[in-house]
Amino acid sequence: MQNKIWEQVGQFLNRLRCENVTRDTAIEVPGYRENQDEMEELREKCEAMLQQFPQEQRQLLLEWMEKLEDMNSLEGQRAYCQGYVDCILMLSGMGLLRQDLFPEELMKRIRQ
Repeated sequence: MQNKIWEQVGQFLNRLRCENVTRDTAIEVPGYRENQDEMEELREKCEAMLQQFPQEQRQLLLEWMEKLEDMNSLEGQRAYCQGYVDCILMLSGMGLLRQDLFPEELMKRIRQ
């Protein structure tokens, strides 16, 4: 029974993480949209400038930019999942969830 519950919790967390970010419960970080617009403008300028670079330098910078985007995405996902874990542990500590919750078990379930 315990495993079935954690399977459902893990599935719910994964669905929630992938839901539409325009929902009523989505958090709006101050300055995010402005920063996003500025980044898009800078990207366009950089891409135009990159055309003037030799192929080898251009390729290196494009690879770096791609890895930077990947890393940012992974960092965001890590922070998001860590928030879930922290909330669940807090609820457990308050006695609202079972007390024998092991963080390792929780992480294993969420990663599935």
